[in-house]
Amino acid sequence: MKTLAVLLSMLAQEWEHSFDDADPDTRIRAASIRRLQEDVSLLNLINGLYLTREQSERIAALAREAGGLRDSAIRRHAGLMKEFEAALAELRKHLAACGHIPPELERLVQEKELAVNAARQDYAEGLRAIEKRLAALLTPAQRRVAEEFNPCIIPPHDLKDPVRVGQSRGEHRDIEDQLEMLRHLPEKAWKPVAEAFFELYFSFQENFLGPFEAGKRKSEMERLLRLAQRIRSMSDEDFELGKSELALEAIRPIREHHDRAQELSAYFTRASGGLTKAGKYLLNPRIAPLLEEKIRHVCETPKADLDRIPAAGSCGSCGRPAAARPRREPPGPEPHLGEIAEWLDLSCEEADKVREAVSRAQVELLTLLSSERDDGRNVLSEFLKKLLAKQENEAFALLWLKVPGSEQTYFERLARIKEDAESILERAMGAGKFDKYREAGVDLFKIKTGGLRCAK
Repeated sequence: MKTLAVLLSMLAQEWEHSFDDADPDTRIRAASIRRLQEDVSLLNLINGLYLTREQSERIAALAREAGGLRDSAIRRHAGLMKEFEAALAELRKHLAACGHIPPELERLVQEKELAVNAARQDYAEGLRAIEKRLAALLTPAQRRVAEEFNPCIIPPHDLKDPVRVGQSRGEHRDIEDQLEMLRHLPEKAWKPVAEAFFELYFSFQENFLGPFEAGKRKSEMERLLRLAQRIRSMSDEDFELGKSELALEAIRPIREHHDRAQELSAYFTRASGGLTKAGKYLLNPRIAPLLEEKIRHVCETPKADLDRIPAAGSCGSCGRPAAARPRREPPGPEPHLGEIAEWLDLSCEEADKVREAVSRAQVELLTLLSSERDDGRNVLSEFLKKLLAKQENEAFALLWLKVPGSEQTYFERLARIKEDAESILERAMGAGKFDKYREAGVDLFKIKTGGLRCAK
């Protein structure tokens, strides 16, 4: 019976994790924490949408309207909910006593359940009508940010994209860094390096989308190489302004797949009577006072194009916010230069010198591994593929091959590149900071330098 299934699903809630319901004081504090978490999360979304004053005022009005609709629905159906509660209580009593459910009670419970569901459906239809007006207020980019929002307490550091949980950099920052690197490679090296990078993209694409159709891989490589040529011909200013869109263009098939999946998900959400994420968060009555508080504290800003907002302003290549506090713990195994600069408390001048030395070493690494061989192999491409396949031993075995036109191995040449770069880092950082850097075991070939510069 459907009603019994509903009850069983209610019984299946994880009671053992509800320690905050143990006593009245804890319940009050837990409720306060939930409200504060909700407010903080909604503020992160608001800040990520770059709403104009007019948008904020109209969204606040719609959220209040949605709250009023909810409250009137509650009042209108209070009697029905009371009747449903009484029917369920009677059902519980019979189940606890002997397990036998009288037919007339079964019919009553089902009747009240159907009536409650119909009332909920009417309420949902009213909300969806308000949501249509909300959608008309938002730009496509704002709707995308809202649909991709995940509730969070501490926003990431990248103020262009402050709503994605646990990501201190933008969604496609790694790809942006790779495209930035292609801009600085010498003419003879950029194409084999680009081909190696793009082959790696293809591996990720095939994990999502399945094997390429006949001829598709070749045409996709040609498209990406044309994109790389365009990127190399751009000015620094144009690249900085457009690198997010360029990264999306590089992974266009995956992004299109992701967008179609989101559209399908939103369609089924609407078809089943639910709100989209934008409606769920922006029509929440809690958001109205938050928007009004923001309006009181922030001057109106012009309507923003989220797709063209550059990454958060900082002290440049170090990537540090102006008021950043030094990190207490060393960065992870593949850090951005900003994380290292924050951790070591580097000045802008020191960070610039470090960025230049690390970038030069990485360019030399890529140029070396992609150098043309008599056997036609691209060592960089093979190396990346083996790492992706978790064949670390086989990948590093490639470094013992001889460099074309030399008696040195790739490993010996890389060791020299690293040694030369670290001597520059020591002079740039100073002995104390450099020792701290060395003790942390940071691999300079894995540092993500980005394309920013310190303000002079």
